[in-house]
Amino acid sequence: MIMKKYTYILMFIVLTFSATSCKKFLNIVPDYAPGEATYDLIRKETDAPNGVLDMLLAKTFLYLKDEGFESVNMGLAPLSGIDGPDFTQKTIKYAYDNLKAFAQFKGLRKYKEKFYPSWRKKYLIYSHHYHLLQVPNALKRISEGS
Repeated sequence: MIMKKYTYILMFIVLTFSATSCKKFLNIVPDYAPGEATYDLIRKETDAPNGVLDMLLAKTFLYLKDEGFESVNMGLAPLSGIDGPDFTQKTIKYAYDNLKAFAQFKGLRKYKEKFYPSWRKKYLIYSHHYHLLQVPNALKRISEGS
């Protein structure tokens, strides 16, 4: 087995309003698509003012453009864009569109839309329809940190 040693620079972009207050931050992670940057997580203090996320992302996009990046991968919008003809896909689409438990995914898609993204379809491979029906609950548990 051949092991390669990789060195990564961990980059955080922090939005502060004073020397002692970090209202919001995100981290830039390695992305192996040429000319593309991506971030992994975004966190904020509970008392962060409205609009702070928009400001953080706008400043991040400008910084990355100055660094020579051509695009930013904003990640997925889970469960959105499902439009398949079979019963399982229709069931998941119904859950996404109508169930309160999945409103956060709908909100995430709506939020990302304001940046005029180029959406690309991502696919799941599953062996049985039952497994696909478990995806929404798994995504919900992941987003809640359970």
